[in-house]
Amino acid sequence: MTNNANPPVATIRARVHQSALKRVTKFWASRPIDVFLEALQNSRRAGATHVHVTVGRFSNPDGSASEPSEPRLAVTVTDDGDGIEDPAVLLSFGENGWSDDLVAREDAAGMGILSLAHRGCRISSRPRTPGGHAGQGWSVELEPEHFTGQSEALARRDDGAPYPSGTAIRFEAAESADMIRAALAGAARHYPLPVTFEGEALERKAFLDGAVHAEAWNGLAFGVYRNRRQNYLEPDLNFFGLTVPVRLPTVETVHGAAWSVRADVVDCPGLELVLPARREPVENAFTKEMREAARVAVYRAMSASPDPRPVFADWTRARDAGIHLAPPPRMLRPWRPAIADIDDWREPPKPAPAGPDALVMNCDPEPPEAQALWRAAGRAGLAERLFEADRRLEGYEWYDRLDRVTGIDTGITADDGRAWPLRDFPAPGRKDAAGVPLPQRPAAIRMTLSVRTGGGSGRTLHLAADLAFAGEAWSWVGDALPLVTRDSSLEPHQLADILRRGYFSPSDDAGADSWSTQAQRFDEDALHIATSLLCGEDSALELSIAETVRREIVHLVPDGRKVEISIRRPDVRVVLDGPANAAT
Repeated sequence: MTNNANPPVATIRARVHQSALKRVTKFWASRPIDVFLEALQNSRRAGATHVHVTVGRFSNPDGSASEPSEPRLAVTVTDDGDGIEDPAVLLSFGENGWSDDLVAREDAAGMGILSLAHRGCRISSRPRTPGGHAGQGWSVELEPEHFTGQSEALARRDDGAPYPSGTAIRFEAAESADMIRAALAGAARHYPLPVTFEGEALERKAFLDGAVHAEAWNGLAFGVYRNRRQNYLEPDLNFFGLTVPVRLPTVETVHGAAWSVRADVVDCPGLELVLPARREPVENAFTKEMREAARVAVYRAMSASPDPRPVFADWTRARDAGIHLAPPPRMLRPWRPAIADIDDWREPPKPAPAGPDALVMNCDPEPPEAQALWRAAGRAGLAERLFEADRRLEGYEWYDRLDRVTGIDTGITADDGRAWPLRDFPAPGRKDAAGVPLPQRPAAIRMTLSVRTGGGSGRTLHLAADLAFAGEAWSWVGDALPLVTRDSSLEPHQLADILRRGYFSPSDDAGADSWSTQAQRFDEDALHIATSLLCGEDSALELSIAETVRREIVHLVPDGRKVEISIRRPDVRVVLDGPANAAT
């Protein structure tokens, strides 16, 4: 007895609903370049040797010219290909009349005519007979309702069809002749056949022009480029004039060239593009293999370079593919402390030789701490040994054997010999957990660097410092708390400059002052803080008053005149001497 506890409910089969047919005018953007790209592809497949495009005054169906107030143009695309034998294929979407071999090689969908569905068009064609003679010409007027199946189109005999064979497509355009030409020029730039516009031969350029290396793979031609600027979504594959972004790889190097690759279709049945417009690839096993093959092509191009500088991952992949790439030299970018103004872009230092005593900064201190470390490292003669970490080099033996700075701890010592870690002093209270106030002029400051050696063990490196910063990073200068040892030689302007690099991060809010005004106020506050700490409050007050007078009042004093101002709050007394040329 058969157990049929779950019998089928129904049988189903794929079909196209009539409502989909009514939407075919929305399948394409119907821009001139869309029309040209599809027309040029059909001309090529039909065996054409050239394509001509002309622009004329649009004529109404009755033959009368359109009114001057209606800026309409008639654009006609004519080829000398095999022509179309059966007009019915124009409206039989998915049927194309191409040979089985061509359909298999190019996945010809037979839907390109839909690029004209919104505009409407007139198509005339004369097929080439099997004996090579001219066949009967015909023409048909197609309006949007014909594409949607709402009405039938009538194909008529047309002795004026291209002779001895070929196809002509005429469509109406509201665009200017210059816009039409520009769209056609874009479609024809990498097209394999010559194209003319009003008798002018349009420029053609090989898609792989400028490549330093070329090779074939599965019906594609790869071209490899060195330092070619390319956007992420810039087309990098040419399908007989239709350029498509397929995201072929770019190989970055270590302080060297950037290598990219493009592909030109020769005869590639394995490549599938999303139909009907073919503006992106179908993501499948072939596209994955294509990208990997393109990367290997880049490796082969790099192997011919005397200084390829591959990252370790690419060096390994090239080796696995049987390609030898010279590893990068023992060079790293010298480390420089971070600054708070993230918009203040500065040219990074050039790579320099990294000796066996190099220290790689495997930590990322905040700008105030980084500035203090840089000063301490300079005083200790250590600054030139500090280099930026570069994870792209991990795996190369020489890089892996370098010592790495993994952390920084700062301690301060008061006059009575007591020492504390700086982290025990939070910003708000500026006292440690026991209520001990933070000394701004400590007896000593020591920075301890945690170092992981190339062998994997750990050690510490102590630096005598004269400057540190307590409190939170990324705060305004008024919340900064610089600590400077009593024996430091720091001058107020030096400390103010360090405060600027460590804390100045201008606001970009709509209500904020300009960058220059914010910077000026910051510099004044920083200099006041520095002078107060290093020279005393009275000196800082004198400096602040002088800076305010210089900013707000000096421009009011005539040249050659002298002004004396005395203030005893709330009174202000101003004495202006006589004119500069007055008799004495």
